[in-house]
Amino acid sequence: MQRTPEIFEKIEQYLTNRLSPEDLIAFKKEIHTNPQLQEEIEKHRVLHKILEDQDTLIFKEKLAQISSTIKQQDTTSQKKSTFFSFWKIAASIAILIGIGISLWYTSNTINQTQGLYKAYYVPFPSEDTIRGEITEEQGILKNYTKGAYEAVITTLEKHPNLMNQQRLRLYLGNSYLNTNQEEKAIKQFIAIRNKDRYYEIAQWYLSLTYLKMNDSKKTKTLLKNIINYDGVYKDKASQLLKALVE
Repeated sequence: MQRTPEIFEKIEQYLTNRLSPEDLIAFKKEIHTNPQLQEEIEKHRVLHKILEDQDTLIFKEKLAQISSTIKQQDTTSQKKSTFFSFWKIAASIAILIGIGISLWYTSNTINQTQGLYKAYYVPFPSEDTIRGEITEEQGILKNYTKGAYEAVITTLEKHPNLMNQQRLRLYLGNSYLNTNQEEKAIKQFIAIRNKDRYYEIAQWYLSLTYLKMNDSKKTKTLLKNIINYDGVYKDKASQLLKALVE
């Protein structure tokens, strides 16, 4: 991939949520098929994290304060007092370091899963027509295609034939996923059983839902099941599972 100012600007717009709905869909499709672009986005994301991580800044400030306290104790206290103060401060530093390591490990894990989620997630593609040619259902399709997920949710939650149209469940599940309602999305994907036409697709989006929720264990289990299913999502599941294990 050729690194150009245009590519860098597009990545920055993507990371700061400044892409239009149409450009966002197109860019996510490009991410999904371009490993080099995925790698470049992760580099930008790490740089953002380093520059913006408030926990890191606060941690450094606390260490600086402790360092200043040590110097004051050394110049104003007697030897015995300084000795005990030193160990008290040393213990405080150890606690802060432990907190810092814990924060780093948790933050690093979350960054990895969220980065992978953004790299692999592409909304379930809308189809040209919905069975029945009902005006309301065409409205669902139109809103879903343009990313008006709240409107899709409002309509589908009241839809009388939802149970009979698994594709609509996928639209609803993806709409929940794009409005940070992961628990509701899970219910829609789970409702599509293994005898249904869209079962494998539902399992894929279910794995991505758990990934977004930073539940690597459930994500890995689902990915292994998808691999064993040996369908069209096998290669994607294998790639994502490998990325999670590394």
